[in-house]
Amino acid sequence: MADKEPTLKEWKRRALKAEAEVEFIQNVRSLEAQQELTSARERAAQKVALDEIREVLQWAQEQKT
Repeated sequence: MADKEPTLKEWKRRALKAEAEVEFIQNVRSLEAQQELTSARERAAQKVALDEIREVLQWAQEQKT
């Protein structure tokens, strides 16, 4: 015996649940993308700072000689 077809109310409930799940996934992905951008900006700033520190140390070494 085949399962009975879901009622209109059940279809609507399933659709609402699916929409909520999609919205949740989109929100999670958006947050992850924002975190990636923040992390990339922080790494870039740290690289610039490290390069500047290296330049200063090199300059200081040159001043000793």
